[in-house]
Amino acid sequence: MTSRMSEHRLLLLVVAAVLVRLALTPLTANLPNGLTDEGFWNHWMRYIHSDGVLNIFRTTDTDYVGYHWVLWLLTIVWDLGGGSYSSDDTPFHIFIKLPSIAFDVALIVTVFKTTSAVLEEARGWTRTRAENSALIAAAIIAFQPAVLYDSAIWAQTDSAITATMLGAILLAFSGRPFSAGAVWALGLAIKPHPIILGPVLIVLLWRAGGGRALVRGGAGLVVVSTLVLGPWILHGDLVRIIDVYQVLFTKERGRLSELAWNLWWVFDYRGDPRPDTRMIGGFPLTFKQAGLIASALSGALAFAYTVARPGMRGALVAAAYLAFAFYAWPIGSHERYLYPFLALLLPVVIVERRWAPLYLCVSTTFFLNLFTVAPPLKRWMDQWVYGEFGAVVAAINAGLFGVFTIMLVLELLARWRSSSVDSPRLRRGPLAARLE
Repeated sequence: MTSRMSEHRLLLLVVAAVLVRLALTPLTANLPNGLTDEGFWNHWMRYIHSDGVLNIFRTTDTDYVGYHWVLWLLTIVWDLGGGSYSSDDTPFHIFIKLPSIAFDVALIVTVFKTTSAVLEEARGWTRTRAENSALIAAAIIAFQPAVLYDSAIWAQTDSAITATMLGAILLAFSGRPFSAGAVWALGLAIKPHPIILGPVLIVLLWRAGGGRALVRGGAGLVVVSTLVLGPWILHGDLVRIIDVYQVLFTKERGRLSELAWNLWWVFDYRGDPRPDTRMIGGFPLTFKQAGLIASALSGALAFAYTVARPGMRGALVAAAYLAFAFYAWPIGSHERYLYPFLALLLPVVIVERRWAPLYLCVSTTFFLNLFTVAPPLKRWMDQWVYGEFGAVVAAINAGLFGVFTIMLVLELLARWRSSSVDSPRLRRGPLAARLE
């Protein structure tokens, strides 16, 4: 439980975070050919305005699903004032970013609540110190440069899916499986990326109540998914929705990395390989296959870590590792796929400072990736993306992922050795001592 004073300070923090974001909204993240997400929101809102939200899959080539309900609500509000849908209209440019700012608020509050739960689990913290530390975590995510840039300038929805991922873990750990599944479904409705959380949620739900908890979590997932997608399914767009999700999972642009500064970016920069190109001479292993194998191994490691380290902190570390792996390994990974790492690991950093150097380094390289790929000034576009700078940062990111992997493996080995020594079957007793 948090005190009323702590809640007031959290409210003041949220107000300050919103004001900073509103001050940044006139800026724009610039991408080649003007293909910004803000432009897509504008395009889809115009079609929702003219043809209705239920026809969005028939009148546009959209690759989003659940977010169209948010755009529909925006359209209703905007139409009340008779505003223009012109991309050059400054009020509309600011208005279309309001959902991203609202999602940031949800993320700030979720980080605060999750950090409070982690501190409660850790014990040994006074109430005042715990509340102050939770507020520090909320402030870090509120004014994290990458978070600010992603929403207030780029108009992205990454904070929405990250808040649902963090919230699903918190609810599953708290023994509320139906709510955990429902919140997870909200994130999946916006983007399929929260699917990476599956191994962690399965372990948490099983510990919360075995098969019954898994069924209740699945029920929450089904109910919310039905509410979100049901109107379009009844409208006859089920095949189109399946196609959208299939494309999101399998779409390739002929590049190893879609502007994500990971290990594959170094290969992209140094040469011109394709996903189906063999990595090493005649050895029958393509880049795409290597990415799938590395992703599977990373998922297995995260699952093993969650099993070996019960509790909220273990789940959050494993989830943050999965978020990093989603950025590091899949062919065609985007620059923003690392975003959930910022919130998932942060509550643990507050308690276990050994994670702080990794968190600080990844936060820095991630912001550099975002800022360089989509700078706020048009004349800066493509100036540093394809140069040595990007390749160096990509190499650093690859090294940081290696460090993260080693930290998890070493802890797993230490826990395995400890459990082996403490095992009744392996513990040395008086008889063994006499036989020596």
